[in-house]
Amino acid sequence: MGRKNKHGRKQKRKANKNQNNNNNNTNNKGKRSKKRNKRNRQSRDVDEKFKKHLETLGYFIREVRGDGNCLFRSVAEQVEGNENNYKEYREKCVKYMEENKDIFAPFIEDDEPFDKYVKRMGEDKEWGGNLEIYALSKILEANFYIYIHENPMYIVNNFEKPKKNILLTYHDGKHYNSLRKLEEKNKEDKEKEERKKNEDDEEYEESDENEEDEKDSDDINDLINKVDHLNI
Repeated sequence: MGRKNKHGRKQKRKANKNQNNNNNNTNNKGKRSKKRNKRNRQSRDVDEKFKKHLETLGYFIREVRGDGNCLFRSVAEQVEGNENNYKEYREKCVKYMEENKDIFAPFIEDDEPFDKYVKRMGEDKEWGGNLEIYALSKILEANFYIYIHENPMYIVNNFEKPKKNILLTYHDGKHYNSLRKLEEKNKEDKEKEERKKNEDDEEYEESDENEEDEKDSDDINDLINKVDHLNI
């Protein structure tokens, strides 16, 4: 009888311990979730301040997808106005780095061989950084100006007379976006309004045509009925 009680108490302690562990895990998850939500709110607030600040300078942020390709997407958007062509810029970047190993190899971390680094950088969704920005600058013969909220601008100035200036923004130490002049947005918004107005006008005209077709059809049916009635 005593053994059973001792065994029962042991099982009960084990059950209580498991329950406590579960409660602790739940509490920890809740704390992590609250911290994550707080960081997300803070990040959104910073982005809003950043956007408003840039607007006072006459610029707006054109956001690109945050899937690990954001640097190359942002550059594609700057050069072509289409972020979906990012693969081309990643490929060019990796090829340039391979062809200029003597320039880039000294800046690769010691624990990763250069060949392994460029192979990894050639993979989709692999984040690009300062080395890739330098390579893209040389490829495109462009200077880079990267705006960071409440931080000094990061500039890669390789050319006295560049073919193009690439303007980007950098967020939370992990995401790039394209930076455009506000007048471009205003022009685009105006063009969208005009397109929408034209589409609405076309729909209205099409609606009128359909009504006319229905009227014609009714007139014909009426005529057929009259003809049948007169046995002509």
